[in-house]
Amino acid sequence: MMLTEDIADALYRDCSAFGIQVYRKGNIPKGEVTEPRVVILPKGQTPQTYWRKCFVEVNICVPDLADGRADLTQLGFFEHRAAEILDGQVGKFEDEFYRYSISSIGIEADEAMKCHYVNARILFEVLNC
Repeated sequence: MMLTEDIADALYRDCSAFGIQVYRKGNIPKGEVTEPRVVILPKGQTPQTYWRKCFVEVNICVPDLADGRADLTQLGFFEHRAAEILDGQVGKFEDEFYRYSISSIGIEADEAMKCHYVNARILFEVLNC
């Protein structure tokens, strides 16, 4: 049965295509963001008739420029890459099929961590067998 940690594993593998460090819930470095990174945060899974659904926050963090402004060039690049990498994917884990796509995407700020980030909210669905 594919559960939230398995979902995080699948997204971790796919997010390696960004070419930057990928972190999962539980091993995220503390403190300010000093280099671009991906953070994967799975939420609870909800069973339904045909699919078990789970939302996952995938955040692509980009350090702010020296003057505190957002690096809009990098953020735009990663937002486009997220749309390519994280939307409309289908796969198989053990004997279960899954699919996922972007439910929403946008740019947010985190002043405490001195970064802005692309937030892609992913709807991850696992077929009930």
